[in-house]
Amino acid sequence: MVNTRRTGPVEKPAKEFKQALYESVLVAFGTILSKYNVFAQGSILKDVGREIIVYLNNHGYNFKETGSLDDLALLTDLFVKNGFADKLDIEETQNGHRYTLHNLYGIDAYKQLLDVADNPFLSCPLNLCLYYIADKHHKTMKLYNKTFNLKNRSSVTDYAVVEKVFEDSAAPEGRQFDPLAIENTRLYQLARERADRLEKAQKEIKILRGFIPICASCKKIRDDEGYWQQVESYISNHSEAFFTHSLCPDCLETLYPESTTLPNKKRAKKIVSKKTMTVKKAAVETKKILPG
Repeated sequence: MVNTRRTGPVEKPAKEFKQALYESVLVAFGTILSKYNVFAQGSILKDVGREIIVYLNNHGYNFKETGSLDDLALLTDLFVKNGFADKLDIEETQNGHRYTLHNLYGIDAYKQLLDVADNPFLSCPLNLCLYYIADKHHKTMKLYNKTFNLKNRSSVTDYAVVEKVFEDSAAPEGRQFDPLAIENTRLYQLARERADRLEKAQKEIKILRGFIPICASCKKIRDDEGYWQQVESYISNHSEAFFTHSLCPDCLETLYPESTTLPNKKRAKKIVSKKTMTVKKAAVETKKILPG
């Protein structure tokens, strides 16, 4: 028998768990990211934005970059059409554009982040992706104003896409860039580039692993489709190796027993031991130096 304890009525959560979990990740990520220097933030925003786009594409959303800044608008449309917000209104302002998102998903999280970060959209998936795309064109998004209306679930954001600036003059008023943070960011970027190069190199390398079924007599290898292949063919098809042919001294003696006649035996072995010599060439050269 299973004993259960009654602890009184359980209060129903105000939100569905999946939405609360989504918003908790936004708040946690944004809160942690706000502690970093703006340079470190930039590196992280760019990397995370790239990974989000890769994940979406792997799950059928097919965002295809055109290689221009028009990708910012295309990406925004993709998010809005798939439920990020019910509607997006865009109007020109003195400094750039005003973006009004109606019924923004996760708006409570962004409003909470406004109390701890200069930019409440640090962890916004759309913002992360836009930052990544803008950075590819040496641009960044300069935020001028942000407001939230929890009653009608809308957000108003004023920002402009501007040239990326690395000088201290680009820092928000009252904030200076920590040289140590800049150096750490530079090292992080170098490490990331090296990791990307290593990953690319590893993808280009073919390595044979596991058990390979080989005939105990003729030494042919059975492939995955059940066909038997010569060792050379199998290895060439499953690796980057190439073969040249020659005759080893033992096989030369078996195929051309007359080559064992001294003093020409040593000379014959020397000729066919060259790695680039073909079987045909080896035979021709051997006959040249043998008696008769």
